[in-house]
Amino acid sequence: MKSICAVVIGMAWLTQSVGALAGDADQGVRRGAPKGVSESFFACTDRAGGDIVGLGNCSTAEKKVQDARLNKAYSALMSKLDSQGKDHLRAAERAWIEFNARSVDTELDVRSEEKTANIDASINEIYRYAERANTLEGLLSVVGD
Repeated sequence: MKSICAVVIGMAWLTQSVGALAGDADQGVRRGAPKGVSESFFACTDRAGGDIVGLGNCSTAEKKVQDARLNKAYSALMSKLDSQGKDHLRAAERAWIEFNARSVDTELDVRSEEKTANIDASINEIYRYAERANTLEGLLSVVGD
């Protein structure tokens, strides 16, 4: 009987803790976001609350949004550059892709014991995508039309 009570109490505590962590994460999502992260992402994370599957769906959708921004800025910038500039940008993007992949791997290694490790890593990856899109859009504004 004591072990059943301990299990029930433990499960209640775990449920409460995950919900509290997710609630804290929701505030952190908006607070730490770079320019360009969509309002629909914030609304989605608010609706998801502590639901890890819901948060995962929000992250997947927003990554597509940021990837499209990044690809659009990259293509537009490539169209404005001379041959040498294109070579440099292509090399920079390849290096950024490698950096992003290694960053995700590292975050998952470091956070491997956390319940929200995949969500946290996904949100950080979204922020990297948004920051890179911001950088390319800024460069695009320098070269103009």
